[in-house]
Amino acid sequence: MIYETVAADRPIRQGDIFRHVPRVDMSLTSLPVVEDDGTREENWQTIELNSEVTAVLSVKSVTGIVITQNCDAQRGEYICLAQVDPFLAVLGEEKQPRNPDKWQSLIIRQAKTNFRLFYLPADETVGFSEPMVADFRIILRVSHIDLENFTDKRVGALDRVAGEHFRESIAHFFRRYAYNEWYSLTKEQFEAYSRRCEEPLEPFPWQK
Repeated sequence: MIYETVAADRPIRQGDIFRHVPRVDMSLTSLPVVEDDGTREENWQTIELNSEVTAVLSVKSVTGIVITQNCDAQRGEYICLAQVDPFLAVLGEEKQPRNPDKWQSLIIRQAKTNFRLFYLPADETVGFSEPMVADFRIILRVSHIDLENFTDKRVGALDRVAGEHFRESIAHFFRRYAYNEWYSLTKEQFEAYSRRCEEPLEPFPWQK
């Protein structure tokens, strides 16, 4: 498909896929802080600014794909990866599309409208038994040195065509800015637009 094998000694690059990446989760309002006599629940806001604490954190093993640019991936102290999860599960789809036509429609529609996701087709060579997606909203940070010593968990990388698309998708996602597409419409145009929407919209002052 769109993947290629990677030599163990090749430097880490954008688009490299790693399995068994640690994702650390924590609650800022209920942080188990370790002390000499055990642990206690602490709210992060009550901890002194710039202080260091030892805490018990939840660590989950996930799959990730490198989003750090190649130059930074080779020289930076840390490397960032986007978490990779099953495509249908991320979309909340309980049933698989029935045929190739339904599949292509779903894949293309999401590619055009859901910019936080990058589609990764199923391929057993990289351990994907089902279609997956990289989710740009879930970022994992790993030490460069640690990830270099972890290359046995690098299961592959995007090929040239997919790599170029991946780079542009990352750039597009992170340079977006929030806006309501109907802000430039007249009152009459907004009323026509809002009738086509399932949920009520809040007009701007010049559209009331």
